[in-house]
Amino acid sequence: MSTTTRGSVCGLAGALALAGALTLAAGGPAGAAPAGAGAWTETPTGQVSFSSLAQAGSVTWAGGDVIDTGSDSGSGFTPAMYRRDGGGAWQQVALDGADAWDSRINDIATTADGSGFLVGDQPTDSQTTGQGMLVGRYRGGSWHLESDDAPPAGTVDASLGSVSALNGHDAWAVGGGYQQDTWAQVPIVQHWNGRQWQPVTIPGSTDWLLTQVDEVAPDDVWVVGVDNDSGESVAVHWDGQDWTRTPTPQFADSSVLFDVVARTPDDVWAVGWSRDTDKQRPAGLALHWDGTAWSQVPLPDGTFALQSAALRPHGGLAVVGGNDDAAVGLSWTPAGGWQSLGLPENDPQLPLGVFAVASSGSHLTVSGWHYESSDFGDSFSSGVLLTR
Repeated sequence: MSTTTRGSVCGLAGALALAGALTLAAGGPAGAAPAGAGAWTETPTGQVSFSSLAQAGSVTWAGGDVIDTGSDSGSGFTPAMYRRDGGGAWQQVALDGADAWDSRINDIATTADGSGFLVGDQPTDSQTTGQGMLVGRYRGGSWHLESDDAPPAGTVDASLGSVSALNGHDAWAVGGGYQQDTWAQVPIVQHWNGRQWQPVTIPGSTDWLLTQVDEVAPDDVWVVGVDNDSGESVAVHWDGQDWTRTPTPQFADSSVLFDVVARTPDDVWAVGWSRDTDKQRPAGLALHWDGTAWSQVPLPDGTFALQSAALRPHGGLAVVGGNDDAAVGLSWTPAGGWQSLGLPENDPQLPLGVFAVASSGSHLTVSGWHYESSDFGDSFSSGVLLTR
């Protein structure tokens, strides 16, 4: 059985791993699903691994990469996209030009006007070829891959890890890279104006790792991540004119936010993890913005390293993440608090790790992978898509 270390597979993950992110991403006892929730359907995807999900009406998109363990560099990646219409089967979508990219699709965004965006990595040989980061747009019924050459001059190993859009003329993307001479971290923020991606600078963000963006309106954009200088989480807001860093709860050692989802200006969620002491087992972190301040929402004991969140009907939320013994998924409602999503653990020899969650009405989709554990770390075995 061919495997490759998952820590090398995650787009922006080279930088995220500095914060202990995706290399930890299995998570929390699964527990039983709430009564009446229904069973999960598991679709194996072989060497295709998915790090992003997007919901567009009845269509669910899953973006990631085909992992090539026979690459001369140890592992190579080809962008991959799957699609599911309603309750039908998952189908792979042809991506013209994908074979020319050694990159992952790190995130997808779809919009009400039928547009879509994807973002990915700068190929590892870009220092010699000059190729930019992978970006793509959905138009005319198909995805079109392009090269984004807008990172700051001298930036290498660049990745766009997140994209969010209102329509085909207004989108935001965030990520990071390194300065070629010093290997100092470089945050990357870009805005799509309908014609091209334009670089944007957030004041004070020199040493930030930016992990996620969510655009609610042209004057209501959230970006989260971690301030590497202080080790504390970052949540910054764009009001159409200025960027404002909003104070997040502080922890004695460190914290990081990996996802942010906004329902309204006074109902925003962000998830990640926190630590009170160095090398402490990180604790899952869920924050809620009420329009004025962030507050920490207590999680069930043992929850760890939340990775992704999705808004659900009636003010609800679904989150997925991980710890060192099983995948975890949780659902939150204002009336009932937290309940387990009961993610399946079907093979103790191949535990389940999870990356992303998407919601459409009462239906949920989770992307993940099965992995093998050894003294050398966790190694990717096969991708999986879960639906319920």
